[in-house]
Amino acid sequence: MPGTIKKTRYFLDIDSELRNRLKAFAALRGKTMKDWLTEAIIAKLEDEIDSSEGLASLADTEGTMSLEAYLESRQGEPERTE
Repeated sequence: MPGTIKKTRYFLDIDSELRNRLKAFAALRGKTMKDWLTEAIIAKLEDEIDSSEGLASLADTEGTMSLEAYLESRQGEPERTE
């Protein structure tokens, strides 16, 4: 059928105590367990992507200078007092 989205089911084995806590927490927020878990997975995925991108940007040294070069450039400048 064109135009339909294929969904995949994933079965998760969790302890009954954790399941009960999850179900209660989701219900208190007016959500189903599926909705709450989907939101949690998306949030975690976005955090992981942001962390990866942040680490990658730290490795980018273009336009930066070493601490030694910075300190050398600051020599001779008057000290700032605030």
